[in-house]
Amino acid sequence: MERLSVAYILSRFPILTETFIADEIAEARKQGVDIRLFSLLRPKPGIMHQLSQQLAKDVEYAPGLFSWQLWASQAHFLAHSPSAYLDMLRSLIRQPYARSVSQSALKRLTVFLKAAWVARKLEGSRVQLAHAHFASLPGAAAAVVSRLLGIPFTVTVHAYDIYASNDLLDLVARSASRVIAISNYNRQQVLALCPGADADKIAVVHCGIRRDLFTPSAPNAHAGRPLQILSVGSLIGKKGHAYLIQACQILKQRGEDFRCTIVGQGPGKDHLTQLAADCGVQDRVVLAGGRERHEVLEAYRESDVFVLPCIVAPGGDRDGIPVVLMEAMAVGLPVISTPVSGIPELVRHDDSGWLVPEQNAEALADAISHLAGDAELRKRLVSNGSLLVEREFDIRENVGRLAGIFVDVANHRV
Repeated sequence: MERLSVAYILSRFPILTETFIADEIAEARKQGVDIRLFSLLRPKPGIMHQLSQQLAKDVEYAPGLFSWQLWASQAHFLAHSPSAYLDMLRSLIRQPYARSVSQSALKRLTVFLKAAWVARKLEGSRVQLAHAHFASLPGAAAAVVSRLLGIPFTVTVHAYDIYASNDLLDLVARSASRVIAISNYNRQQVLALCPGADADKIAVVHCGIRRDLFTPSAPNAHAGRPLQILSVGSLIGKKGHAYLIQACQILKQRGEDFRCTIVGQGPGKDHLTQLAADCGVQDRVVLAGGRERHEVLEAYRESDVFVLPCIVAPGGDRDGIPVVLMEAMAVGLPVISTPVSGIPELVRHDDSGWLVPEQNAEALADAISHLAGDAELRKRLVSNGSLLVEREFDIRENVGRLAGIFVDVANHRV
């Protein structure tokens, strides 16, 4: 049987916070899928996880706008597939715009040109389908490649492409052979935003984690010290770190002994630093910056409770199911989060974790105190959380399901 060959088309690879993509690619290769990697943009300088460093050696990066290879690809398809080329260009440019038309049109044109370059690189290869993460510009690029080469494509939708930048969601979702949503909540949102979309072709495949890496730490290893609170996530509004800092102020006022570490980088650092000072908890809250995976794993093992108080940000942006919640649960931490988006599919209140209303610092402080003071509750949440991650969020099982979808699409069984 011929080995399945898939072209992965990504916006920028690698990205520090998108470990789920690197893990998926590595696991799919372990399971026998031949993956060819394309990135529309080069990575930004900074921290890079070890696995991402290894995968980056295989990535084919799209050239810039002044590259002769880019324009040679346009000439090739104009000469050999003018109808498909021009029809797809018109379709992409004419999709409704939610923001600045000129800026979005330029981005779409750039992505179209780069997608044609990807198609030219793949022409005559044994690649059977294209797959993209995010039904925004990467998904549009996969749709262009599909049309120019006459091969099917699939797309995984997350959160950004549904709630923050969904201009191209309808085009991509309708064009794809299969759409993979990372939560049942997201699946329903895609159906709501794409009237008439075929519900049968939208599958739910959760992101997963490597359970061999995120194994439970020893219980009660940190008794007799201040409560160690941990949060991991980009320093952006939808992560809700501001409410965690405000909760820390309440805990300090109540006389609680604790330390809080927030691992992550992003544009909100200065605001959060000032907020910690304004709340008088700059001596209790540490903004640790971005960290490599082994350092994040060590932070999990040194902590007592994991808190990620996600919110729906102005404009509607929100998380899907943050992978860091899966990691924390697998390591054996009780987790506190909010019922935003698909999070309750993982953090089930008073079962696999604890949920509080979003944007509510007092409820967050109450939850932290409650879990800190109830060892039996923590034990139950940790046990149930670990079992849930093992049952529904194991990367081997979920990538196996994804690979099965790829096979069905490649063999025209959908």
